[in-house]
Amino acid sequence: MNLTQMVSNLPWWMFDLSSKQLITSGTIPSGSVFDKKAVIITETPIPGRNFQPVAHGGNGNRKVSFTIPILNRTIAIGAVGIIKQFEALRNQSRGLFGFTPKGQFAQNPKVLYSWGTGSLPLEWYVTRCDFENRADMVNRAGMPQYINVDIELTLDETSKLYIAEESFRSAMMVIGQAQTVGSFVSPGRM
Repeated sequence: MNLTQMVSNLPWWMFDLSSKQLITSGTIPSGSVFDKKAVIITETPIPGRNFQPVAHGGNGNRKVSFTIPILNRTIAIGAVGIIKQFEALRNQSRGLFGFTPKGQFAQNPKVLYSWGTGSLPLEWYVTRCDFENRADMVNRAGMPQYINVDIELTLDETSKLYIAEESFRSAMMVIGQAQTVGSFVSPGRM
């Protein structure tokens, strides 16, 4: 298998850093992977002026959100095993077997994620993890077989991985500029 084949076949994945579990699925996010970062500016109204001067007020946190469908109709418990992995992301970090030395002061989980973002794998806080259990996809035992998981992640811009991402961004900007210039100087336009 060459690198092109491997890259085009990478499955959707997320790594739970607290329980050290790989969460993966044969399905990919339905619709889009939304990647948002607010640019905050302040417009200051001054009486008698024809415009409002703008002051830069900083930037918001980068947030990624998507919905991933989880489907499992092959076993009696349906998709419950996979959903329990996601359920761990909406509670305080307890580790793989529920033990943690921090007790009630354990922080909320962080994940390693990059699929569909154009970034290196980065550390993200899980800020939303909601389930939509499809009522028409429940097996005889009452177990859900099809669940849409709606996730929002907020980037930890203090992690060491984010510093690597900033270097990666700088390198990719140069490549992006070369791609843009190359598209204007294509052999068909000469």
